[in-house]
Amino acid sequence: MSVIGPSCSLGSETSPPCACAPKTTTGAGLAGAASLTALAAAACAGCCILPITLPTAILAVAGSSIAVLDHAHVLVSRLAIVIVAGVWLWMGWQAWRRGRRVARTTLVIMVLASLLADAAASWPLLEPSVFNAMGIVKRKASPGD
Repeated sequence: MSVIGPSCSLGSETSPPCACAPKTTTGAGLAGAASLTALAAAACAGCCILPITLPTAILAVAGSSIAVLDHAHVLVSRLAIVIVAGVWLWMGWQAWRRGRRVARTTLVIMVLASLLADAAASWPLLEPSVFNAMGIVKRKASPGD
């Protein structure tokens, strides 16, 4: 029995010392390097890139939402006033129909809702003085912008 095996013969005067077939590379090293690179990229995305880009994306979405709501201010303010007035009427009707007083917590929440709706409706009047007190200068948009 031969230790070398049938695929490899000992050399002779006319053949090289070992006539074995040359070893072929399978690319396992390249696949391992690619896997390691992909793992490093995923770790970097989760630990480094995401915490930097996520707040930026959130602020961009929030800013654009606020800009859209700024243009819808009048409609939303009127809608809030109608809803708050409707709830006051509903509460009065329910209290009259049942013959009971409205709960104190409900009254407090409705007073706060009324104050907020009034502040939202009067914001165009309050805005210049509030911005002035906070030191914010609001410029008018020029036609070229």
